[in-house]
Amino acid sequence: MYAICRLQYASGQWCWSVAFSRCGARYLKRFFDTGHGSRAAALKAAIAWRDAKLAELETLSVAAFCQLKRDNNTSGVPGVHFLTSARQPHGIWQAKLKIAGKGKHKSFSVLKHGWQSAYEQAVAAREQMLAEAADTPYLYDKLAKKLAAKAPLKK
Repeated sequence: MYAICRLQYASGQWCWSVAFSRCGARYLKRFFDTGHGSRAAALKAAIAWRDAKLAELETLSVAAFCQLKRDNNTSGVPGVHFLTSARQPHGIWQAKLKIAGKGKHKSFSVLKHGWQSAYEQAVAAREQMLAEAADTPYLYDKLAKKLAAKAPLKK
């Protein structure tokens, strides 16, 4: 069940735990059997809380997720990397975008275009790839996608 699991909190105390994250924030709430009268009532309350929270919270769009700058980024632009190889000793600037398991990439040789021009072309190629990306929520679970349709999309 999406974002809900059963766990034993303490000796003899069972609960349903709801845990998920949205836009970098973590949401967690526990629903104890004793507080709701029964296991079924606690599960019903957990499902209701999860569904209400997911419907109200912002969800990252695919394009927004692809624009997150990672800690190991050295180019200053997400998805743009400098690479060297035996075949390209002067190096290449490469623009990459991976959506739904399918990747796109385009490379620009420093030897052919020059350092700055190759970089600028890679940045422009990355922006074009992002423009073509679907403006859908960055979610995998079917239920999460359904509930996110009610919530605002962070672009």
